[in-house]
Amino acid sequence: MHGVDSWSTATSVAVPKYAKPGCNDTCGKVRIPYPFGIGAKCSVNKWYNIDCNSSTPYISALNHLEVLGVDLGNQTVTVNMPKVSNCSLTKSVDLGSSPFIFSKTHNRFVYEGYCGNAVMMDDEGSFVTGCSTTCSNDSTGVTLYRNNKCSGIKCCETTIPHYLKSYGLNLTGLERQLGGDGACGSAFLVDQSAYDEGRFSGNSIPTSLLWTLGDLHYDQISCCNQAGPKARSRPR
Repeated sequence: MHGVDSWSTATSVAVPKYAKPGCNDTCGKVRIPYPFGIGAKCSVNKWYNIDCNSSTPYISALNHLEVLGVDLGNQTVTVNMPKVSNCSLTKSVDLGSSPFIFSKTHNRFVYEGYCGNAVMMDDEGSFVTGCSTTCSNDSTGVTLYRNNKCSGIKCCETTIPHYLKSYGLNLTGLERQLGGDGACGSAFLVDQSAYDEGRFSGNSIPTSLLWTLGDLHYDQISCCNQAGPKARSRPR
């Protein structure tokens, strides 16, 4: 990965542009730098095309996921993903043939539930990762954290592997007679910085996707000197 000072300082009052010439570089409060672009002619290819609807950006080719931010230094785009909270096997968004993967470095897998567990599986149903919460006598209903990390009581967390493109989740809650409450809880893949700062709520969770560029689009990046990495990177 070629290092680039993507957020270089400037002495002038003018805000630097990060989009292709003639293209907007913001949608609402979100900056959209190249290789992403608002409109087909402003992005490096269809996967980086951003729709800006009512000041909210979406990746049009990727299930119309809402974009929360693009980090050129980390080569990640943060999007809103749904929280899983049912007992049946649930599939994630499939990144498939896209240039995106779930970032191992910037995400953590979290399960919130009393006396239960969450298992992440690949497309063949093989175990990928997972964690479980303890059955304590604490009846306050409060999910316990220590130093922004799950304590294992009503909340647990773990890492994910490299090169993850899709996954399935299976949530299990212990029955009341076994010490649980029968509920399956909820699980999600969440951007670590957002999780540490508690910047999310509800059923949509900020998740970081690592984006990559192949040789075909290498030279096209020269359009925007401040637009970040110019080559493929090893997944992080």
